[in-house]
Amino acid sequence: MLRVPRFFVDAGAVRDGVVVLEGEDAAHLTRSLRVRAGERLVVVEDGRWMHEILVTEALPARVTGAVQRTDPASGEPGVAIHVLQAIPARGMDDAIEAVAIAGARAIHPVVTERGVARPGAPAAERRTVRWQAIAREAAQLAGRARVPVVAAPRSLDGALAALPAGCRILACAATADATPITEVDLDRDHPVALVIGPEGGLGPGDLSTLHAARGWERVHLGERIVPSRLAGFMAVSLLLGARGELDRAPSELRANTASVSS
Repeated sequence: MLRVPRFFVDAGAVRDGVVVLEGEDAAHLTRSLRVRAGERLVVVEDGRWMHEILVTEALPARVTGAVQRTDPASGEPGVAIHVLQAIPARGMDDAIEAVAIAGARAIHPVVTERGVARPGAPAAERRTVRWQAIAREAAQLAGRARVPVVAAPRSLDGALAALPAGCRILACAATADATPITEVDLDRDHPVALVIGPEGGLGPGDLSTLHAARGWERVHLGERIVPSRLAGFMAVSLLLGARGELDRAPSELRANTASVSS
């Protein structure tokens, strides 16, 4: 039995036991997934409630369903992880998709000292819109409860300044003095930021920025060198796996949802 992606709706979108999906979500359901009346879907309301719905009407511009069951939304890690990702020359779309699937709470595209990609204002705006759409779709397919925030590209010091208070900073580095990321003891009450440098590593200016901001810790991902576009996914997964967050199976509600035609 195939599993269907979740779809996110805003608070209050569920009224009197009825859910309405419009726009791109409705088009994706009816055209790509070929959903029909009588099938079941899952929608997540405001990151808090997960509704199983029975589709009553399926049109390209509007899909309507009746709520059959409601549970607290699942699929989110117990610790908020921010990923400060150096923008690679190629593969940023893949990096955004991967860390959204892994469970990052927020993604901060960063222009670093040795980074090749340096998008100007118009290009940065277009890329941010695309990255936000990629993160949303990835989170839905992964069965998450909320969409990761994707910030506009900025400097490393700007991204560090945007982190929440008390955020612990872990910079991934392939150096002998770095701590294995699996040995980091996380506090679920405090967020953590993962700094992912470019292929050439963080430059002296980047390191000075880290020191000046709030202090930081070097961590490594093992003895093999991981490309920048994949390092965020691996780092988030290793952090969550070390704290047992990958031990849970997908939610029962999602697993038991009826399949849609492919």
